[in-house]
Amino acid sequence: MSKTTILIIDDEPSNIQVIINLLQNSGKDYKVLSSTNSSLGLEIAVQTLPDIIITNWHMPGLNGIEVIQELKKNVDTKEIPVIMASGVNMNSSDLKLALDSGAYDFIRKPIDSNELLARINSALKLVKYYKDKVETDKNIAVINYEKSITEIETQKREIIAQTMLLIQVKELNEQLYNKLLKIDRNQCNANCQIFNISNVYIKDVFNNNSDQIWNELELNFEQINENFYKNLVIKFPNISHNERKLCAYLRLKLSTKEIAAITFQTIRSIEIARTRLREKLGIKGTDEDLHSFLLSF
Repeated sequence: MSKTTILIIDDEPSNIQVIINLLQNSGKDYKVLSSTNSSLGLEIAVQTLPDIIITNWHMPGLNGIEVIQELKKNVDTKEIPVIMASGVNMNSSDLKLALDSGAYDFIRKPIDSNELLARINSALKLVKYYKDKVETDKNIAVINYEKSITEIETQKREIIAQTMLLIQVKELNEQLYNKLLKIDRNQCNANCQIFNISNVYIKDVFNNNSDQIWNELELNFEQINENFYKNLVIKFPNISHNERKLCAYLRLKLSTKEIAAITFQTIRSIEIARTRLREKLGIKGTDEDLHSFLLSF
């Protein structure tokens, strides 16, 4: 277990020595740092982040109140408990001023050993509470982050599964439509009316499937990538609607064949679109993968 570090800031070396002697005689092993210059004391505080600071009130340069105010401005030192020591400012209004400025506690000079140790022990409880809280908050943040990542990955898998299902439905409709096209109209006889109705129905399904797939995919995609399109358009304002759709498919790591099936285009058309997209995104001629590039948005 590391030693408790105490920084003493006082322009009188004799005052510093008194506190050091009291700490040494307390029976506890403290690491003591000191400075007779308040500005230098601030630098030491920032560099070493002591557990407790004991500062004199009246000093040349920055006084004790100003030292505390400067400590509170720094995110690294603002939580360090500061004990204000003074042999002059000892009435209730002075105590209120010190506490209002951010001092944790106040001790009168000449310093009494028991009073000093009581103030230090009280401050150490605050230090422990703060460190425990920081550690707890950190652990909670990690747990929440891991949970959110797991949820996002689950949602992504669900989107891809839904997309694959839509692709399969589309392929079945396409197969049925192609089979109907091969039927000889002259041989349909009494079933011609049924043939024509089914033919029109399948054709409508075939033509509307692309928009249906995209609408369902986009709805789910935006739920887990709410800022994707916004960030993409901010950096690439000239990107077209179809290119935006292609970016979404690529971010989901769909293959060229799968994208072609979803969009009812040929594989060659998607390959050409990917090449044009790389150029518009400024990564043509590089080894950067489109999927990896789009993950940054």
